Amino acid sequence: MRPEPMRQSRGARFGGETLNFIPADQVIKPLRDNLLIEPLDVVYSRYIHVSRETKPLRGKVLAAGPGHYPKQYDHREKHKRTKMWDSHYFQPTEVKPGDVVELGGSELEGYAFEQFWWGDKLVLWATERDVAGVEVT
Repeated sequence: MRPEPMRQSRGARFGGETLNFIPADQVIKPLRDNLLIEPLDVVYSRYIHVSRETKPLRGKVLAAGPGHYPKQYDHREKHKRTKMWDSHYFQPTEVKPGDVVELGGSELEGYAFEQFWWGDKLVLWATERDVAGVEVT
């Protein structure tokens, strides 16, 4: 008697549904231009109820990496690139810990970033390229 094959759904989704856990007493130091962001709830208006299908993409930066050496290419046109190397100038990270940032883009039913639990806080990994803006106070 053959076992019945498992029913597979068509298509797959790659995301950060698998949450990892890191104890709260461990120190996390991001490298390059990576950011550690704690998501914040967003209140769009006090008077109008705004319903969204996505989670808020605003957060407080807990830690930021020092920066990175951007890549350079031998030709400006993408289809003619033959070599790639790190540039000679260092680009420091502009976002500092404590800043409230707005992350660009959104994804249905969750964040488009890797997420994990750091103690009792849900934390996101993002790069500086993902930041659409910094809240000025």
